Amino acid sequence: MEFVRLGHIRKPFGVKGEVTCFSMTEFAKERFKKGTTLSLLNEKSGERKEVTLKSFRDSGSYYFLGFEGIDTPEQAEELRGLYVEIDKEHAPIPEGYIRFQDLMGCKAINKDTKEVLGTIVDVLSYSPTKNLRVKRENGKTFTVPFVKQFIGEIDLENKTVEIEVVEGLL
Repeated sequence: MEFVRLGHIRKPFGVKGEVTCFSMTEFAKERFKKGTTLSLLNEKSGERKEVTLKSFRDSGSYYFLGFEGIDTPEQAEELRGLYVEIDKEHAPIPEGYIRFQDLMGCKAINKDTKEVLGTIVDVLSYSPTKNLRVKRENGKTFTVPFVKQFIGEIDLENKTVEIEVVEGLL
């Protein structure tokens, strides 16, 4: 089973066992429906726990989530740091959109010279613009804003992303 990452649990919220969750999806209203089965992943241990969503409120870059069986702040505290994911089969995306996680492992290619610049190792979403982190062969990294001016053709089948290289980027 393959999962799609929806968010990162930050901390408990309130007295009913809810948590605040950093947003990692553009489709929150479609993914967080009451009764939906979600998966909580501890990335360090690899442990996964299935939960059922009982409440959802959107607050822009954060959500407030409640899960069945998590009814106290102490129980919610145990979820701190876990990633909220959903089975990819239950998370279709509209035509013309891509999943940022599908960019991971793609080769970043110079749009003009077709030279391989490195491999995409992360998608950073902590600023108004998403950024791709690319790891070079020498181990160093650089970031590229994920906007039309810098990103050319994306070929997920061949795992390549064309990048417009400007002075100072590399």
